[in-house]
Amino acid sequence: MLKKLRKNKWQFALLVTAVMVMLAGCGNNANSGSTTNVGSESEQTTASTEWPEVLRIGSLPMEDGELSRSADQFAKDLGEYLGIEVETFEGEDYNMMIEAMRSKKIDMTTYGPFGYIIAVERSNAKLLAAMNNGPGSEGTSVIIVPKDSPAQSVEDLKGKSFLFADPASTTGHLYPRATLMKLLSLKNDEIPEYFSNVSFSGGHDKSLLAIANGDADGAATCSQCIEMIAGAGLIKAEDVRVIAESDPIPGGGALAYRGDLPQDLVDKMREFALSYAQKNPAYFEGVGAKGFFPAEDSDFDGVREVAAMLEMSPEEMLSQ
Repeated sequence: MLKKLRKNKWQFALLVTAVMVMLAGCGNNANSGSTTNVGSESEQTTASTEWPEVLRIGSLPMEDGELSRSADQFAKDLGEYLGIEVETFEGEDYNMMIEAMRSKKIDMTTYGPFGYIIAVERSNAKLLAAMNNGPGSEGTSVIIVPKDSPAQSVEDLKGKSFLFADPASTTGHLYPRATLMKLLSLKNDEIPEYFSNVSFSGGHDKSLLAIANGDADGAATCSQCIEMIAGAGLIKAEDVRVIAESDPIPGGGALAYRGDLPQDLVDKMREFALSYAQKNPAYFEGVGAKGFFPAEDSDFDGVREVAAMLEMSPEEMLSQ
């Protein structure tokens, strides 16, 4: 059932440069009873009644091969459950996964909370389930420095280099950016001036590797990512030190699907996801979660509020 796709760079470039759809209007998710905003192009899309011959799941590359193998196993198990072929499509970042769903290159993927709310607007993404530690559990974002750094607070990072993970990352960009604004009493556009250099590493694993190796002075990552990446053997947890933490982040990882998939297929996909922790608990242990749980689009409204506070459109956030 499983065939892993490796796309050429020129194919990825076509995805990134495709025209994005602007936010317009609202749409209802009849299955969950929740309301989400979708792009004007997405509003014209109606659900098909025919199952696709191949279901494509988007995934992001990781430095650790074991995490990639877990994604392959998930796709294999889903294919066997549905009785159709399932392929994995590896993108380079969250923005590519958002565009891949909009252009129907993928049918399903897991977004961070911020990536999800953008995908709802642009790609007609609908919520299947949330990956977290159960109802009421909320993660955080943390600001980290090398273990031997003299910095004891974010104020000590003035004039230093700083890494965010990905422009569409909740814990690697959105929430830590809001945390820096709060702790440093800065406006959003003043953040780049506070540091000597602000850049994006391309992923939480890359940010943690940079801090552990002393290649950056500070970075933002998810609170559970330290143990997760250390557990994969890429770093030692003691090589990084936390100096600040964000407010709790609602929602969790959003398992989302393309909104025009047949409803009976969506129901089977949700059935599979909500029971997958019983079949393969190791899949969730590797990413610091306990399983997929029922969720509604409104669970992510707190993330929308933080995004609005930054006074930046999705286009501006993604172009950082």
